[in-house]
Amino acid sequence: MGLSQILKGDKKAKLGIYILLAVGIGLLLLGSLPGKKESVPQPTLAPTEADYIAALEERLEETLSTIEGAGQVSLTLVPRDRGSVDVGKDVSGESSKTVVLNGQGGSQALVIAEKYPEMRGAIVVAQGAGSDKVRAELTEAVSTALGIGTHRVKVYKMRS
Repeated sequence: MGLSQILKGDKKAKLGIYILLAVGIGLLLLGSLPGKKESVPQPTLAPTEADYIAALEERLEETLSTIEGAGQVSLTLVPRDRGSVDVGKDVSGESSKTVVLNGQGGSQALVIAEKYPEMRGAIVVAQGAGSDKVRAELTEAVSTALGIGTHRVKVYKMRS
């Protein structure tokens, strides 16, 4: 019994075919609806040197402004270097190639290790820097946070 014979004959058989057809179309439509789909984790791009320094400055400004008497604080960091990134290498014989990951966001090298830039020094401008005590506390805090000597931190009073 072929499909054409079923469609010409038995009403129950026709109804069954139409129900199966409707369910199949419904499942196809349901699969194309926007909604929660399983996502494949994508590698994230490492922040740039400027992004890293800006975020560090902002975080330190917030912390320094909480020191008693410091008031509003502005901080400028002076990097010693640009940092570095070690990427994965596929070594075979005498040649080596960088391992590249392909994803929805494009291609990028596989990052094995990343070294952020070291700081050479810092300039702090604070409302309360007219006080020797506040100036000393700001200098010590920046020196500690960045791992640099106190002679590399300069603190100035903010103009009114």
